[in-house]
This record gives sequence, C-alpha cells and structure tokens, in this order.
Amino acid sequence: MNKIKHILLFGFLAFLISCQGKTPKEEKSDKSKPSTFSSFYVRFLQKENQTEATATFQNGMTQQSAKSLKIEKGVFFHNGNMVERTIPGIGTRYQAFYSGSFSETYRFQFQDPLKGKIDHIVQMNPILDFSFESEISKSKGTILSWEGPPLNKNESLVFLIQDAKNKSISFVLKGKTNTSKMNIGNKHLSQLETGSATIYLVRKQTAAEQKPNLIILTEMEFYTFEKNITIVR
Repeated sequence: MNKIKHILLFGFLAFLISCQGKTPKEEKSDKSKPSTFSSFYVRFLQKENQTEATATFQNGMTQQSAKSLKIEKGVFFHNGNMVERTIPGIGTRYQAFYSGSFSETYRFQFQDPLKGKIDHIVQMNPILDFSFESEISKSKGTILSWEGPPLNKNESLVFLIQDAKNKSISFVLKGKTNTSKMNIGNKHLSQLETGSATIYLVRKQTAAEQKPNLIILTEMEFYTFEKNITIVR
C-alpha cells in the first residue's frame, strides 16, 4: 500500500500545479505589488495516529512569474515549528510530523511579506470508522457507510483495495452525498479476485481561498485504518 500512498502524494503535487492555473482573478489585489501564492497539505494517518503537513510559498507579480518564497521567522503548524528544507527545482518547503490524536482543526501561521502575520485554520472531516451494508460483490456492488460527516462537493473518497492475489486497485468517488453512505457500483469491483482482501479509504478535501494579494490552496487527506474484507461473486 506504500506505493499507492506515493502515487497519491504525486497526485497532490499535480493538483497544486493545476490549481495555480485555475485560481480566480485577483479582483481586489493591488496590481502594483506582488502576491503570495501559498499551498498547504495536511495528512492524518489513522493507523499510525500521526499527522503530516507541508507548506510551500511563491511570491511574484503573477502566478506564472512567481518564485519560491522563504518565510521570514519560519512557519508554524499546530503550535510547532515546521522544518525548513530546500528542494532542488522546487525551492523552500516546510514540513511537520507529529504523533497524537486526530484534531478537526489545524492551524498554519506565517509572516507574509506584504500582509504581515497570517493565521490559516484548516478543518478536516474524518472517517472514524466504516463498514459495508451488504456483501462486497463483484457483480452487484455494495453500499459503504461511515462514521463522520457526509461528503461535501469539494471532497472525494479514494478506495484502495488489495485482493487475494495481492493485486492492488484504486478508484475515486466524488461528493456531494446527502448522508454518510455511498453506493459502490460493480464496475469498480469487477477486476478483483474473490476471497480475502484488504481495504482502506482516503477522504480528500480541497479548498482555494483568495484574499487581496494572497491566494491559499489547501488539500487535506484522512487515511483510515486498513480492514479485512471478503470479495464475493
């Protein structure tokens, strides 16, 4: 499953690049001054009871010309210092890792060169537990239910399954949902082998916020426990 986690991380980087090209026009920004383009990522691993976070910043007159920004006095995450690293080809990146219980809110703090002290609070929706209301059938599908809020329109669920022959598959189902349950069609399960399997879910949230001369992109991921399941025909 570690390989799939790496794939998701690369997918997140691609998300950041694409979002930078789609961010709404800076209508209220002072065009004579540079803007800061900030990207935040938070991941909670339920099995390890661990939170991971990264932050990157760019500064420039336009998104296309913006350069990597090193934050004066550093960046704080959840009341702790983030570790500053220089990544070749990317620039300055800030990282934080800590063990502890899940928190519904996480705080980033940094000193913007134009706007001063910025507090950015991230709210993450969890899946504390999940189950299936029927057999997990290759031909009929199944119904997933979970403990946690329904999916918002900016959220999705990533399913990561490894079957009896150690073949791994993944698929994504997007919100919005009215309840904390979702139908899983047989087209997503038909490639699996019958028998014992394992599954875990990733609840993904994305958000974009625009302020004068400041754009904030955020992605959050909640990784559930891995569970043993049985695939039937």
